[in-house]
Amino acid sequence: MRPSFARALLLGLLAAVAACNQQQAQQSVQQAQQSVMVTAANETAAIARLRAIAAAEARYQVESGGSYGTLDQLIQKRYVNDPSQGKLTGYRFEVQVRPGSFQVTAVPEKFGITGNRSFYVDESNVLHAADKKGAPATVSDPEA
Repeated sequence: MRPSFARALLLGLLAAVAACNQQQAQQSVQQAQQSVMVTAANETAAIARLRAIAAAEARYQVESGGSYGTLDQLIQKRYVNDPSQGKLTGYRFEVQVRPGSFQVTAVPEKFGITGNRSFYVDESNVLHAADKKGAPATVSDPEA
């Protein structure tokens, strides 16, 4: 094999590898951007769901004479819908009811993939949010 042909072959091979690496890098950037957009959309949906549950709790309290309802009770009354049985767009929701109060939390099903922030709302109707690494948010977290 002649040296100039071998050099040209080597340069062509290096160019092909570089192009492949560039394409892989572009795909990685695109996937990361899509992931950020999906996470943001999931978090927005979780916030909307928390606000809907808090509004349903206020309605339930008025109609029940002062008590708050579990998520199942809110669904039975059709104050909120629940197509996913406590989960929605990558978040898991939990409603805890106590005499005179309620609290709702939403945590990512897969932290860092389906969401980064956890959310909390109670009868004060103030939404709290924080990056809790998948743990539930609390009333002591910053307002959202």
